[in-house]
Amino acid sequence: MRDHLFERAGMRETTFANDAAMRRRASGHEVTADGPVPVEPLVARAYGPAGTSVISTVTDLLRFAALHLEEPSLAALRTVHAETAIYAWLDSWCLGWAWFNWRGGQVWGWDSVVNGERSVLRIVPEHKAAVVLMTNSSTGRAMYRSLFADLMEALFGISVPPLRLDASPGAAGDLSRFAGVYAWPDRHVEVTASRSGLFIKDEGDETELRPLDVRTFLVDPRDTDNPTVTFGAFDAGGRPRVLYSMLWGLPRLDA
Repeated sequence: MRDHLFERAGMRETTFANDAAMRRRASGHEVTADGPVPVEPLVARAYGPAGTSVISTVTDLLRFAALHLEEPSLAALRTVHAETAIYAWLDSWCLGWAWFNWRGGQVWGWDSVVNGERSVLRIVPEHKAAVVLMTNSSTGRAMYRSLFADLMEALFGISVPPLRLDASPGAAGDLSRFAGVYAWPDRHVEVTASRSGLFIKDEGDETELRPLDVRTFLVDPRDTDNPTVTFGAFDAGGRPRVLYSMLWGLPRLDA
C-alpha cells in the first residue's frame, strides 16, 4: 500500500491503525443522551481488506482524489457496474467508488462509517475538484448533509437531494414479501410484516419500519446516520434477496 499508493500520491500523513509508530489520531465519539462518549478505534487485522485500518487526513484524502482526477487510467474505476441504489447513501456501485445521480453534474465518492467516526469524499471530475469532510463523531453525516448541500451548489452548481422522510402508507405494496431472515455470520436480522409496515429485530431490539417507496422503509427520522433501510435484488416474485443497512448488504437466508 505504501509503495503503490501512498508514496505515489504523496500521502505522507497516512498510516495504519495497527502501526507501532502510529501518529497522533483524533478519538472517535458516539453521541449519546449523556453527551459524547469516546470509543475504541477499530484496529483488528480482519478489517484491513475493507480499508478501515487506514488512518489519513483531509489533506491526504485530497491528494488521493487528485490522483484519480489526474490519472486517465483510473477513470475506469468510475464505471457503473451495478445499478443498485441505497437510499440516502448512493445511486449506483462502481469499482471502488459510489456514483451519485445529483442534478447539475456527475459526482463520485465514498463514505466511512466506522465506530465513532464519519468521513465523506466526493470527486467532481468535470470541475477537476474534490471535497472532503472528516469527523470524529457518530453524527458526522448530519454535518455532511448540511455542509455539502451548500458547498456543492455554490462551487459547482450541483444540487444534493434532501432526505425525504415522510412515510407513504401502501407505497411498498404487499409487505409479506419482505418478511424473512437476512444475515451474515456475525449479524442476524429478522423482518416480519404487519398490515401497515414491517418490524425488524436486530441484536434483540425490535423497530417498526414504515414504507417510503416500493423498496425503502423509514426506521427513525431522528437518526442522522441511517434513518432508513433499503431492500434490493428482487426476484421474479417481487421478494428482495438483500437488505441494505447503511452500506452493508445482508443476504436473505430463506430465499
